Amino acid sequence: MMNQKNRLLLLNLARDVLENKLLSKEHDFRKYKIPEFEENRGLFVTLMKKENLRGCIGRIEPANTIYKHVIQLAKSAAFEDHRFQPVQAKELSRIIIEISLLSVPQIIEGKDNNEKISKIRPFVDGVILKSGPHRSTFLPQVWDSLTDRDKFIGELCRKAGLPYDYWQQEPIEFSCYQVEHFQEENQ
Repeated sequence: MMNQKNRLLLLNLARDVLENKLLSKEHDFRKYKIPEFEENRGLFVTLMKKENLRGCIGRIEPANTIYKHVIQLAKSAAFEDHRFQPVQAKELSRIIIEISLLSVPQIIEGKDNNEKISKIRPFVDGVILKSGPHRSTFLPQVWDSLTDRDKFIGELCRKAGLPYDYWQQEPIEFSCYQVEHFQEENQ
C-alpha cells in the first residue's frame, strides 16, 4: 500500500507531464524518481472532467516501473485514447487525474463461465476477459456504473469486440485483480 505522500507525488508527476505538453512548462521529473516508484506494476491513468470520463489508458502487465508507466500513460490518456479528442490546454484546470495501481491478475477457475463469474467480487475485483484474439478489462471502479454482474460482463464482452451475450455461449478466460486507486482533489 502506497503512503499518502507518494500517492500525491504520483498525481503531481502525472499533472506535470500534462503541463509540460500542454502549457510548455518545464518540469524536472527527476524529483519523482524515488525507490518506491521503481517497482514494476500494472497501472492505469484516468482523466475525469466534471465526473465524466475524458481519457483512460493503462497496462495490465507489470512491464515497466511505476515511474515510467505514469509518464507514458498520462500522455496516452490525454492524447491517444481513441474514444476522445486530445485534451486541450484550456481544459487542463478542470481535469481530475486518477491513478490505479494493479495487483498481479489471477485466472479465475471454474467448470463454466457462470461458475467463474460467480467468483468475481463486485466493487472489489477488476476483470480481464480473454477469448482468442479478443481481450478487454474493466477496473473495479466500473462497478459504480455497471452494478449488475451480467451487465458488467456483457459490456466487457462488447468492449472486447464480441457480442454482448457471448459469455453465455462460449468459454472465456476470466482473470481478476485488485487496485489501489487514488485521485486528485476536485480542482
